[in-house]
Amino acid sequence: RRVLPALAVLALLLLIPPGLAAELQSTVTLTGYMTALYSGDPGEPVEASALLESSLNLDSTGNANVKGYFQLDSWIGETTGFDIPRAYLKVRLPWFRLTLGKTRLSWGDGFVFNAGDVLFGSMGAISGDLSGETLRPETGWLSSVYLPLGAFSYLEAVVAPYGLPAPVGSLETDFGFLARTVQFDQLCAGIRGVFKIDALKTTVEAGYYAAGAGSEHRPYLSLHGHLLVDWNLSASMAVPMHDPRWGRWEEWTAVSAGVFHLANLGLNRSLSVRLEAALRPGALWKEASGVEAKPADDPEAPVYGLYLFPELAFSPTDTLSLQLRSLVSPVDLSALSVAGLSWNLYQGLDVFSYLSIMSGDGDDLYGLERRGGVSWTTGLEFIY
Repeated sequence: RRVLPALAVLALLLLIPPGLAAELQSTVTLTGYMTALYSGDPGEPVEASALLESSLNLDSTGNANVKGYFQLDSWIGETTGFDIPRAYLKVRLPWFRLTLGKTRLSWGDGFVFNAGDVLFGSMGAISGDLSGETLRPETGWLSSVYLPLGAFSYLEAVVAPYGLPAPVGSLETDFGFLARTVQFDQLCAGIRGVFKIDALKTTVEAGYYAAGAGSEHRPYLSLHGHLLVDWNLSASMAVPMHDPRWGRWEEWTAVSAGVFHLANLGLNRSLSVRLEAALRPGALWKEASGVEAKPADDPEAPVYGLYLFPELAFSPTDTLSLQLRSLVSPVDLSALSVAGLSWNLYQGLDVFSYLSIMSGDGDDLYGLERRGGVSWTTGLEFIY
C-alpha cells in the first residue's frame, strides 16, 4: 500500500498492449564510491566511507505517441534506501501533448542558476556534490499540457496538486498524501509561452506560476540565444498572495545570467567554458556572523545577494574528460571547488575521481575547517 501510487506508471508500462507499447527498454546503472574526507575533528581528522548506488530505468520505445518512463534508485552504504525520482506517462494527441506523473519541467534556462525556474527554484547555493551531470535533480508529481504553435514555439500549462519539489524522497515515507483531497486554493499551477525570434536568434519565454500552498505569485521572463556564445538571462518575482508590501519588491526579485561556449579543437578534443551568476537584490550583502552564520548545508543558512558558478571542462580524447568547477559566494568570500576526471575505460565502464575543497572561515557558507572541507572520491560506474 505504501508504494502502490508511486508504482502506478510502472504498472501502466507493463499492462499496455503489445501493439501500443511496442518495446520496453531497460537500463541499469551501478556506481561504486570510495570517499575520504576531513571530519572536522582534529582528534580523528579523516573519515572514510563506501557507497554503492544502482538505478533501474525502464523506457518505452517504438511508439511515437505513447511514452512511459520509470526510474528506481537504491543505495547501500551506512544506510540503505530507495527512491523513485521519475515515473511518468506522456501521450501525444493530434493537437497537444499530455504528461502525467513524477518528473521535472525545465522552465527558463540555466545549468545551476535559473531565475526562470519558478517551479522548483534554482537560485540557492549548493551544499553537496558538484561533480554530477545534473546539479538540480529535484522532481515532483505534476500534470502538464503542451500545445505546439509552430517551429520552436509553444504554450505549456502545469498543475502540481501537492506542491514542488516532491514532498517525499524515499519509499520509506508514507505515500498517503497522494490520496488526500487538495483544496482549490492549495493547488499549484502555472502557464508559460515560448517563442522563437529567428531574426535575433533569440528565444523569448514568459510565464506565471501560482504556488498555492506557498501563497506566492511567481511571474518570470527569460531570454536565451546565441551570439558568439550561448547566453541566457532570466528574471522572476515571488510576490506574496496576501497583503504584499510593494516597498519590499527587491526581496522578491531574482535575476540569473549565464554564458556557455563549446569549442571543438579537432582530433576528438574539446574545450567548454561556462559562467553563471545568481543575483538577489534584497538578500544579504554583508557577511552573516554569530548565530546567523550557518554552513551551506544548513536549511537556515543565510541567503546572499550574489553567487557565481564558473566551469572549465577539457576532453583531450574521446574517452577522457577533465573538469574544474566552483560555486563562489563573493559576499562572504567563500567557495566550494571541485577538480575531477572521468575515463571511459571500456564500453559502459567509467572510472572517475575528484577532489573537493572548501575555502572560507568558520562564519562562511563554505569553510576549510568544517566537515567535508576537503574530500576525495574515486569510483567506478557501469551502465548496461
